[in-house]
Amino acid sequence: MKCTALVLTSATALLLGGCSTVLDGFGDKASSPVETSQITPAPSGSVESSPVAAPVSATYGASAATAAAAVTPTNQGSATPVALAAPPAATAPGGVAYAEPGAARTQLAGTWNYGWDNGQKSCKVTLSTDRGMSGFAATADVDCPNDIFMTKGWDVWGNEIVLQNHVGKVTARLQPAGAGQYDGVATGDGAKVTLSRS
Repeated sequence: MKCTALVLTSATALLLGGCSTVLDGFGDKASSPVETSQITPAPSGSVESSPVAAPVSATYGASAATAAAAVTPTNQGSATPVALAAPPAATAPGGVAYAEPGAARTQLAGTWNYGWDNGQKSCKVTLSTDRGMSGFAATADVDCPNDIFMTKGWDVWGNEIVLQNHVGKVTARLQPAGAGQYDGVATGDGAKVTLSRS
């Protein structure tokens, strides 16, 4: 008896479920129309074309016909040819020309004491002849001021040592002040700073 009731209940549920036209249950629901993709048909007419007018030739500036003509013109009769220097042998990814280390840079490489606050505070700065993002590589200890801690490069410009941060901005400029001593300024706040051999 129990088996018959179970089979009969299951068959009734199956029949009622199969009769439903809507997936989310029983009953009469208005079916919504299926949305069709609206494809715009290609135009069906004649295509007209006409020749493009020749560009107006300007003598110079933004409206010039060629890049060469865009440069401010010079009087060709009085122009003197100038020999151009060859480009640097190697260039860093940011466009900074690589200089050969040379004797001066090799002698400056090593660990230095960076001093500020009239020599009351100091930290270690290491200059290297390895290539960095801005000239040659440099590192500074964490106890250095923020601008100097971010020093990642250095170079010699004339008789100055320049320290540069990770984007190439000069953070300090120092000039020789004696054997193993350089004095200068931090470019961020203009404070007097020193570099001396460790």
